[in-house]
Amino acid sequence: MRPSPRKKTRLILAVTAATLAVLTSATDLLAEHRAKERIVAQAARWLKPDGPVHADLTTSLAGLRTLGGEVGDVDVSAEGVHRQDAVLDVTIRLKDVTTNGYSAGGTATAMVGYDQVTRRLGTTGNGLRAGGKAGDLILTGSVGRLGLPVTVRATLSTTTHAITITPTTVSILGRSAAVDDLAELPAASALHDELTPRTVAVTALPHGVALTSAHAVGDGLALGFSIAAGPTPNAGGAAV
Repeated sequence: MRPSPRKKTRLILAVTAATLAVLTSATDLLAEHRAKERIVAQAARWLKPDGPVHADLTTSLAGLRTLGGEVGDVDVSAEGVHRQDAVLDVTIRLKDVTTNGYSAGGTATAMVGYDQVTRRLGTTGNGLRAGGKAGDLILTGSVGRLGLPVTVRATLSTTTHAITITPTTVSILGRSAAVDDLAELPAASALHDELTPRTVAVTALPHGVALTSAHAVGDGLALGFSIAAGPTPNAGGAAV
């Protein structure tokens, strides 16, 4: 039995729709793949990391959007970025990125390992090691000729271009005291002098990028940044 003309029409429409869907999907994937490659190449030139760079386009149909000059939201990660004598793992999230290198702004996070924080603060010389708890920086180790175990808790605050580390409490042999109170104890005055607030400058940030936060987390010191709307950092108007 031959199919009726109506059934043939329906069959043709179904096949056509399926073909268009496949072609659209293939075009989307191809354009998305090429956009990712260009974003990764641009990020690698800017960040110059030791490790790999990855890019994800998180907006639906991101590949097809590139045909109209839009990319959408973009996540970029890079391992082993060298800045200010530190090695960082960086994650960047940008909103509404266009193919000519502009965005609606976004955020970034840079992770610094505690071994580097220890070296940067110079705590290795007095036997203290950096760590973190509940967002605060924790310095632990032994001090003095007797090698007494000590734990120092410090809060972290930021300006747009600097981090300030302020020791608040110190615990020795299970007893805690405010750092400010150590000045009144002759035996602890030297330790008090070592626990003054310290500010570390965060320099050479790209235009439109500002430091917003610092938190001590499990893997290290997490630095948060804001990225203003406009040209993506160091894009220079280059096309994505």
